[in-house]
Amino acid sequence: MQVEAISEEAGARRLAVRRHRDGASGDAVDWVAEETPVALVFNGISHAVMMATPQHLEQLAVGFALSEGIVARREEIFDVEAGFVCGGTEVRLEIAQPAFLEMKRRRRALAGRTGCGVCGVESLAMLDLAPEPIRKPAEPATPQAAAIARAAAELPGHQRLMQATGCAHA
Repeated sequence: MQVEAISEEAGARRLAVRRHRDGASGDAVDWVAEETPVALVFNGISHAVMMATPQHLEQLAVGFALSEGIVARREEIFDVEAGFVCGGTEVRLEIAQPAFLEMKRRRRALAGRTGCGVCGVESLAMLDLAPEPIRKPAEPATPQAAAIARAAAELPGHQRLMQATGCAHA
């Protein structure tokens, strides 16, 4: 499969990796997807934080606002701006006052039930972005090749970042 070149600005970077294939392992350099904490801030109030690849963040925020019912129409979003803060990214949306008041009235917890613990915190300031290192286990896990092949075959094949890194999803 031909993989189109991807730039580091596109949410991935080249890193030294240890590759395991067909019972052998060795050092290599590969594209690795990046994720960053992204805080969605509506009219100056932080609403939710999630992990995301740092690309198309304005579109992510607009889609979130529409799909969560924070706004009913795109026209209720007056401005969207993304910027780096506190070791993550904030996407600030200015929305119509009636939509903002309704959002505040029915605000709910968006805490993620699984994963890294980032999704669902209300602001980037609540994150511990310098956790203690994880110790290596005495016995490293050895995944079965058939299980890995089955999982890879089920991943969507139409995403450039997925094709380049093998570890991104939408």
